[in-house]
Amino acid sequence: MSLTKLIVDPNQTPANFDIQGTTFSFDVLGRYVCNTWQEIKASLDSGGYPFDVVIIGGGMFGSYAAEKFFRTGKDLGLRILVIEAGDFLLPSHIQNLPQKLGGKIGGPDGLRNTDDGNAQNVIWGMPWISNEAFPGLAYCVGGRSIFWGGWSPRLTDNDLLNWPTDVSDFLKGVSPVAGAYTYTEKEIGVNPSTDYIVQASAYNTLDTALKNAMPGIPAIKAVAEAPLAVQGSSPGPGLFPFDKFSSCPFLIDAIRDDIASNNSHGDVSRRIFLLPKTQVLQLNKTGSKVTSIDISTNGQRQTIFLADSCSVILANGTIEATRIALESLGIGSTQFGAPRVGNLMAHLRSNITVRIKRSALGLPTPATNLETTAHIVKGEAFGRRFHLQVTAAAIAGPDPEKNMWSMVPDIDLQANMLANQDPDWMVITFRGIGEMEDDQSLTPDPNKSWIDLSNETDRWGKRRAYVHLVVTANDRKLWTEMDKTAFDLASVIAGNAANIQYWNSLTKSWQPQRPQPDANGKGFWQDKLGTTHHEAGTLFMGAPGSSITDTNGKFHNTDNVYVAGPAVFPSLGSANPSLTAFSLARKTVQEINRKNTPIVDNGFTPLSLAAKDWQMVSAANTAPFMKNYGKVLETIYGYGLYWYVKEQFSNFILKIDWRTGRRDDNSGIYIRIPAFNIPNALQSADSQGHEIEIDERGFDSQNNSEGNWIKINGAIYDLQAPARLASNAVGQWNTYIIEANGPQIQVTLNGQLVNTYTSNRQLTGYIALQAHHDTSRVQFRNLLIKKLP
Repeated sequence: MSLTKLIVDPNQTPANFDIQGTTFSFDVLGRYVCNTWQEIKASLDSGGYPFDVVIIGGGMFGSYAAEKFFRTGKDLGLRILVIEAGDFLLPSHIQNLPQKLGGKIGGPDGLRNTDDGNAQNVIWGMPWISNEAFPGLAYCVGGRSIFWGGWSPRLTDNDLLNWPTDVSDFLKGVSPVAGAYTYTEKEIGVNPSTDYIVQASAYNTLDTALKNAMPGIPAIKAVAEAPLAVQGSSPGPGLFPFDKFSSCPFLIDAIRDDIASNNSHGDVSRRIFLLPKTQVLQLNKTGSKVTSIDISTNGQRQTIFLADSCSVILANGTIEATRIALESLGIGSTQFGAPRVGNLMAHLRSNITVRIKRSALGLPTPATNLETTAHIVKGEAFGRRFHLQVTAAAIAGPDPEKNMWSMVPDIDLQANMLANQDPDWMVITFRGIGEMEDDQSLTPDPNKSWIDLSNETDRWGKRRAYVHLVVTANDRKLWTEMDKTAFDLASVIAGNAANIQYWNSLTKSWQPQRPQPDANGKGFWQDKLGTTHHEAGTLFMGAPGSSITDTNGKFHNTDNVYVAGPAVFPSLGSANPSLTAFSLARKTVQEINRKNTPIVDNGFTPLSLAAKDWQMVSAANTAPFMKNYGKVLETIYGYGLYWYVKEQFSNFILKIDWRTGRRDDNSGIYIRIPAFNIPNALQSADSQGHEIEIDERGFDSQNNSEGNWIKINGAIYDLQAPARLASNAVGQWNTYIIEANGPQIQVTLNGQLVNTYTSNRQLTGYIALQAHHDTSRVQFRNLLIKKLP
């Protein structure tokens, strides 16, 4: 039966337990992972700090980068927003679910050259126009990582000769420091390789046959275990393996960790949000920086205003990231009219399937266990690379991957699969993946592959990308050599023509004759260019003036916009781009973390942030707390002073960054105060020391009034008002430099001298940070001190 479309309740009746129901299900996962724009905006309006990172695209690389920011940016308290155009669909890779649960969602019905107005199989959309047909994009959280094949080879040394040296070193490592590849391979399950494939007789026999064939086929350079992102064994004591890798569980885990750990003020204090079903329309630049983002969410256009320090990451796929950059960032050559970028690459892909008699391979008849194997054969020709993904199984049909990467929860089902294996044949698929020619030029060659903006607009009125993807003469030569290598390898393994048959996908039958390409070098076993999901290169990295992005993925012409994904590749090689793109995302995350880490000025010493060196003293009937992120302190809850008890200071320069989240946040920095463990310590701090005030309003609680300068930012509280106001907008970081030298106290705020005061109070004492009231949250970082004579 056909289900009816769910319609929003006009009475806005709240769902029970805040969980919406459908005909069959409760939307538990979606509700516990995602937020609406109204919820996110409310968190900002209620005092949530501005986002430090906005990631456009919650797919394969966006979800991965978001989790990395959440984990590695914890010490900095970074706040992250992930904007995803699609819905929440599945929590893990589709092949980790019983019998590939998900129906037809695993792929689109067919290929398209343009958008027909409808998603295929629920989530597959086609947002651009192309001369080649594409399957489109998976509009869902996790994106293609929920469906990908998992092959994750490294780029070879020869591939990386065409890349910037610092990027090559980062990926491979420079002894004794391991490269990013090492960490990423372990993280996504490539290392240990194929730990889920039992290396029994079938595996060992094919491994030997492939290696023995190498000397007679010059193009083959190596045979190895398949580098697949599947974790079949426990990564550590007491831990379950996560099976086939997807970015989705990484993002889910980060969000749920955040909700559990940073819940002092609900959404206001959270650090990472996922906003689904939201289309990014435009990045708005002011000078060389993007300062706001236009979106469409829940049918409404909204604008997200960005903090000055916010970084934006385009992680929505090579083609869509390129479209946004062409539309919003002013990149591309205009020699042909609409802005255009070149260096578009995908992969040359073939699927050659044969079956070889078990007796020719020396395998027993029939098979005694489930036989499924996977290898990678690396090749090179004409100065470019290709590889063959070799999968084999004892099955009756032409798909040796039928039983691979599947959850089989029932042992009886496993026995049934064994009984239905072919007793006489091993089916082997040689999936060839060849490197397309690069074109690293800022003035694209019109006869090669490129992207520009078409005149056709989408339903939001934005121009679609036009994708021009073509095979060059050099590409055709490599493709022909790659296919020849696969056919030759199959023939050598078979031994003679009587032992091998070839699958003809046109007639859906096995044939004894080796298939031949046509006069143009094309064969039925070759896939269309747009089918690999491996688009790359259009926003290639390199030096200024000869590339579009730098080696951290940042646009040369924009200060705060980066790219995560294969779009930044200078050349593609033959490897699936995922492993390299994940690794480069780590580099981008590290760079943005570095930019958000304050620099320790010469002559200054950081104050210890170790809990043992601080002591909170609370006012009666309150429970103030200073949350320690690692490099950032945050006041929460009631009134008190957080004493730095490690040492006292006399003459010094104290430098501290601080920020508030809302106008009524309140705090202060105390200097030269008595010890925390004397009677009436809080009152003594006020009467004997000095408070450099943090209060946007200048609020006087005695008469409930604002604008009292003796209680405002820059004031020495209740002693002297500032000469001027110099604080940044709420949510932005400010810097106090407080110099205490004898009786003289000077306060500089954001580079402006705002207060000079001569004190008659004590000249030695402790430093403290003030927590003020329940709803007040004030953050401090970069606590530095320089002692003076």
